[in-house]
Amino acid sequence: IRPLVKTEDTENTAALSRDHTIHIAHSGLMTICGGKWTTYRRMAEDAVNHAAMLGQLEERPCPTRNLRIHGHCEEAENLGDLWIYGSDAYPIRDLIRQQPDLMEKIHPDLPYTRAEVAWGVREEMARTLEDVLSRRTRALLLHAQGAIDAASGVANLMAKELGKDAEWVDKQVQSFCAMASRCLPNERGVS
Repeated sequence: IRPLVKTEDTENTAALSRDHTIHIAHSGLMTICGGKWTTYRRMAEDAVNHAAMLGQLEERPCPTRNLRIHGHCEEAENLGDLWIYGSDAYPIRDLIRQQPDLMEKIHPDLPYTRAEVAWGVREEMARTLEDVLSRRTRALLLHAQGAIDAASGVANLMAKELGKDAEWVDKQVQSFCAMASRCLPNERGVS
C-alpha cells in the first residue's frame, strides 16, 4: 500500500506521482503526503528543512543523510541465505553454532531455518505463528501449503522460546491454518 497524492487533473492511480508533497494549512500545520518507503529519509529531510524555514530557524546540514541504519553490512554477499538480515546474520550464525539443530529448514521447500524463527522470537518480538510465517519469513507468500505443513514444528519451537504450553501451540496452529487455507489454490484459483 502506497499513499499516493491525487491532484485534481489525475484520473487514474497509474498517473499519480510517487513523489511526496508538503502542504501548509492556514493554521500553520505542516503535512507531508505521498512518497515511497525507499525515499523516507529524503521525505523527513524535506519536512524538517521546510519546518525550519517556516520557523525561521538556522539552516543546518541533515545529519542522517549518510547514516547507516541497523543491519548495514559491507559483506552481504558473504552471508549466504542470511544476507537479508544484514549484520544480524552474524548472531544468527552464532545461534546455529550454539544449537546446530537450528540450522534445519522449517520445510524442505522453503528457504527458512529454525534459527530464523528463534531469532524472530528472541530479537524481533515475533509472538504469533502468523507473524513468523507471514511476515518475519515469507513462507505463506512463497508456499502456502509448505507454511501450513511447517506450522506445527514452528509453533512448537516458538512455544519453547516463549515458555508457552501445548494449548498455546494448538491455538496458534489452528488459527494460522484457518487463515492460510484461504491462500491455497482451488479450482478457480486462490480463494
